[in-house]
Amino acid sequence: MRGTMCGPVVLAALVVAALVVFAGAATQAAPPQTLEIWVHEFPPLQDALSKKWIPEFAAAHPGVRVKVTAIPFAGVVAYDAKLLSALSGGAGPDLWDMGDWHYKVFTDNKFVAPLDPTVFGYASTKEMIDAYVPGTTSIFERDGKLYGLFSEYNTLALFYNLDMFKAAGVAPLPADKPVSWRMIADIAKKLTQRDSAGKLTQIGYRFGFFANFRSPQWYAQDFYALMRQYGQPDLTVNGQPAVTTKPVTDAFQLLYDFTWTDKVYDPSFPANWFADLPQGRVAMLLAGTWFVPAMTPHNPNVRFGVAPHPVVDPENRATYQNVQWSWGWSVNANKPQASQRLAQQFLASMLGKKGETEQAVWWFKTVGYTHPKKVFYQSAGYKQELAKNPWLKAWESAFTTYKIDYVTHNFDEVGQALIRAIDRVVYDQMRPAETGRLLQAELGRLMGTK
Repeated sequence: MRGTMCGPVVLAALVVAALVVFAGAATQAAPPQTLEIWVHEFPPLQDALSKKWIPEFAAAHPGVRVKVTAIPFAGVVAYDAKLLSALSGGAGPDLWDMGDWHYKVFTDNKFVAPLDPTVFGYASTKEMIDAYVPGTTSIFERDGKLYGLFSEYNTLALFYNLDMFKAAGVAPLPADKPVSWRMIADIAKKLTQRDSAGKLTQIGYRFGFFANFRSPQWYAQDFYALMRQYGQPDLTVNGQPAVTTKPVTDAFQLLYDFTWTDKVYDPSFPANWFADLPQGRVAMLLAGTWFVPAMTPHNPNVRFGVAPHPVVDPENRATYQNVQWSWGWSVNANKPQASQRLAQQFLASMLGKKGETEQAVWWFKTVGYTHPKKVFYQSAGYKQELAKNPWLKAWESAFTTYKIDYVTHNFDEVGQALIRAIDRVVYDQMRPAETGRLLQAELGRLMGTK
């Protein structure tokens, strides 16, 4: 998933209505039909809906009222927990976007309705799937049907503040080859500063999780990339917990070294996901393409560079491991058929029908979201964006340079246990081998292997 807004818990309701008005005193207007949408809190997404897609849909569908509720992604009232609670009770919105990690459980529990390909201009679901880059829609597929459509398809690249690099006398990073994590730590030491009282004023590197943004997605993404670079694809092997292995221990060790040995990351450092890098408080972080439209409002003049995801050993291609994620739009299976169809019509209007590229180009250009349609990648609009923004090359090449895969555990019980294990390292200074031993025991209990 994309980064998310930090700060106080806020629920934003954005409503755009278009009501039918009939001529003649004896004719009453039909009651408006309401389409309720839930999204996680991400300002560029809310702006896209409220300023473009909802007004356009309302203008084309008189009598339809569209209501959007934005919920913080992490925190006391977290998006995922609220969504699961509502749908489990047979309620919830007509339409929502959610991370790839939920699709299996939500489809198993029949929360999600299959999409009707004809609404999107396709003759069959197979034709609709074939319109996308092979394999990208697999997370949404079940028994020949499609249960979601892309809000975002993405991977990680390294963003850094060029002015902070220049002030520290550090040369820009290469854009065509990853550097090592060791080099990142050494650079980050030059970019970490404290005031006369020893209080941190800027840090050289920030992982995607920290004290006021405890996102399971980001804990897992950061850890899985490291673990896979060290040689192990998952926390389990052949269905058994495997977290006392050298690759897992080495991944914990890197987190330990960045936090306690090199002292270039501090999870308690005051943080705002989008403002810290452009405002000079964080020098480097990993993010997706959405980071640029999210950070520039905090400093329109920010000078930034983008480099490939760091690796354990740049000379060893086996360590070229990265993660991918998808967010998808889904329709509530518990809603009436008329509501389901209206939700799909809204999706078709803002994501595009067969052969259309205008919508996908707009999302990519304005919000940094990628919809992996074949025609999108072939479009003049996509090629123009690549030419206009050379930094996108580091992101685009990641899909061929790295082995990229989804994260297996994040929001489930195994993922929650991983969060506790990482917290023991970055907050309690527990040694990697010890937190691995505790995690092994916890996973054994959870998975019934002990």
